[in-house]
Amino acid sequence: MRALATVAAAAGALLLLASPARGQTDPRLADAVRMAQEGQSDSARVHVRQLLDATSPGDTLYPQILYTQAMVADNAGDMRRQLQRVAVEYSSSTWADDALLRLVQMDYATRNFDGAAHNLEKLRLDYPATSLLAQAAYWAGRTYFDMNNPSQACRWLADGMAQSRNDVELQNQLSYMFQRCDLRNDSTVASQTSADSAKADSSKADSARADSAKARGRGGRAVFQVQVAAIATASGAEDAARKARGLGYKTVTVKEKGLYKVRAGGFATRAEAQAAAARIKAKLGGSPFVVAGS
Repeated sequence: MRALATVAAAAGALLLLASPARGQTDPRLADAVRMAQEGQSDSARVHVRQLLDATSPGDTLYPQILYTQAMVADNAGDMRRQLQRVAVEYSSSTWADDALLRLVQMDYATRNFDGAAHNLEKLRLDYPATSLLAQAAYWAGRTYFDMNNPSQACRWLADGMAQSRNDVELQNQLSYMFQRCDLRNDSTVASQTSADSAKADSSKADSARADSAKARGRGGRAVFQVQVAAIATASGAEDAARKARGLGYKTVTVKEKGLYKVRAGGFATRAEAQAAAARIKAKLGGSPFVVAGS
C-alpha cells in the first residue's frame, strides 16, 4: 500500500511540477492552481468545487473547471477520472488535448507505458493541429525508448523538433534524446542483400546526382533543399550527412539555435525536393522535410 501511495504522490507531483500544457484562462481557476502550488491544496479544491457546482455542464467553461479539478486533486484516482471526463465527454473542447497529455504524464509516472502510448497516438490522430505536439514528443521519446521501440520514439522526436523551433529549452531536450536515433533503417538495409538490389541502389544514387546537377544547371539557382536532421552534436550531424551523401546527395550543415541542421541537395523545384525527401525518409527514416535553399 505504501508503494502505491508513493507512486500516486509521484504522479501528482509530476503534473503540478511539469511544464504546464496550457495555463488556465479563467483567473479564478488560475488562482486555484496557484493556491495548490503554494501548499493550500484544500482551499484550492473547495474553490474549484464551488465553481463547478455553480456552472452548467453545457457551459464552455465546464471542461476547464474539470481539468483544473484534476490539477488540484489529492489523489491519482480522482485526478485520472477528471482528466478522462475532459478527454471523453468534452473531446471537442479546447482542453481535451491538454487532458490527454496529462494522462500520458500520469501513465509514464506509474510506468504504464502501454497506456501512455495509447494516449499519445490518440492525441496525434484526434488532434493533429494541436500546439502540444512538441511537448507530447518529449514524453513519446521517453515512453517508446522505455518500451524498446526506438523507431516510434525517433519518429515522434523528429516531428517534435520540427514543431519546437521557438522553444530553445524544449528543442534541446528533444535533440538530446534524438542522439539515440540511428538514421539508418536497419530492416531495409538488411533486406537489400542481393546483387540486384545493390545495383538498383547504385542506379538511384547516380540518378540523384544527375538530378541535383540538372537542378543547378537550369540557368537559375537551386532554391530548395531537404533538411535531413537537426542534431545537438557536430559528430552526430556529420554521421547524418555521411549517410545522406551515401544516397548521392550533396550536403551542407548549418548551425542554428544550438543545433546542427543537415541539409541535402539543391533543387530547382519544390516537387523535386519533395521527391528527394520521400526517398531519404524511405532509406534513412526520420522526418526529412523541404526547406528554402540558397
